[in-house]
Amino acid sequence: MKTIYILVLLFFLSFALHSQTSPAGSAENISTTTDEYNYLTKGYKIQLSSGLDMKQGYSFERLAIITKGRYKFDFQAFFRSESNQLAGIMIIANSEVSGRDYYLAMPIENSELRKRFEQDVRSWDESMTTAFAQALGELYSNNLSYYVSKI
Repeated sequence: MKTIYILVLLFFLSFALHSQTSPAGSAENISTTTDEYNYLTKGYKIQLSSGLDMKQGYSFERLAIITKGRYKFDFQAFFRSESNQLAGIMIIANSEVSGRDYYLAMPIENSELRKRFEQDVRSWDESMTTAFAQALGELYSNNLSYYVSKI
């Protein structure tokens, strides 16, 4: 049941992001690239630990930090600086239970990368996925509409 709940939330969130990032009549295909996805899930962590500079041509804007029980989720919008287009949502999930940080990327309009994202979420235990589903619901209802309207 928890998997269905999470997948429904992810579907509605990705639909909302797509509808807000693709202007009516726009022929431009706005989607997360594999390079952007890999940066959010791997490169950003390496950048932080090595003291490297931010990926050139991009910027972050924090959407929210949401704590649910022993789990904390940091949601950040990842923008292409030149066009100010949303390239994805980075999620840094911290588990006090395992003591680990997880770097995820919620891609925009890329079904292959969305499957990778969903697979990463499914690898968590039930208590963490439940906390994540609750955090997504809170993000969507309290914060996302404001930030997406700025796009």
